[in-house]
Amino acid sequence: MPTKLIHSLSGIFLTLITCTVGLADESLTEQLEAAKNRVTGPSFDIRYKFKVGEVVRTRVEHLVTVETKIQGVSETAQTRSVSTKSWKIVHVDEQGNIQFIHQVDDVEMWQKVTDRPEVRFDSRSDKDVPPEYRMVAESVGEPLAKITMTPYGEITDRENTRPNVPLSIADLTVPLPGKPIRLGERWTVSTKVPVRKSAADPIKNVKTRQVYTLEQVKTGVATISVKTQLLTPVDDAAIKSKLVQRMQNGEIRFDIDNGRLLSKQMDLDETVQNFHGADSIMQYLARFTETLVKDEPKTATQPVQGPKLKR
Repeated sequence: MPTKLIHSLSGIFLTLITCTVGLADESLTEQLEAAKNRVTGPSFDIRYKFKVGEVVRTRVEHLVTVETKIQGVSETAQTRSVSTKSWKIVHVDEQGNIQFIHQVDDVEMWQKVTDRPEVRFDSRSDKDVPPEYRMVAESVGEPLAKITMTPYGEITDRENTRPNVPLSIADLTVPLPGKPIRLGERWTVSTKVPVRKSAADPIKNVKTRQVYTLEQVKTGVATISVKTQLLTPVDDAAIKSKLVQRMQNGEIRFDIDNGRLLSKQMDLDETVQNFHGADSIMQYLARFTETLVKDEPKTATQPVQGPKLKR
């Protein structure tokens, strides 16, 4: 057999091996790009960095509009919450593990449902608390939990000081890669979401995965994209309607030099049909933002308005 033909067949054989390995998770293009990233370009160690005595505050805004239509009857529910979240750093060990007290310093809330009066509450100015927000109002300004996390955002210990107040760990920290990474590299966080069709039905655990990608590093600030993937096949529209608020995509900006979140924005725009019988439809629109604040929060001067649904 001619030598050139042997070399050609060898090259084809090696190409086939390359194409076969890892096809379950990534395309060939993604594998080649990942391989390129592993051998070229600088690496970045993205981690939290705090000092004992620091108080780190972020402004959190959550807008949600849910429009449903069941048997020809339409309803729109809108909510808006704006709060100041604070971490008081109480201990940092030699490995960089951080212990902090988590609390909400103030909160402003609003909700409106079709054919019902608006409900508002601002902890900085309102003395009368609507029943819907009583539990939230009682927790404002009080320590909610003592959290211990690694410098890469992994929660290793959590002591709730107010057990009745819901605290989402997923929204509390940003899961970082845990090792130096290069531009274009990814890391994932898998979770199981318990959902049930109705109160009488058994709980079903649905697997999801958030994929984080280091998109850019400029002047010490890392830009990270976030995409949520549904790993468990879900054909039931009623179950899908429970999952939509978990399917968020967005962007994170992280200050590598100072080791803290600068901003986070997660968007969601999902439509589910036949979730409650034939011809029913639900559109879920939401935006979650969190931004680092350097100064004390100021009282809002504009009236609170709910998010508008896209058409």
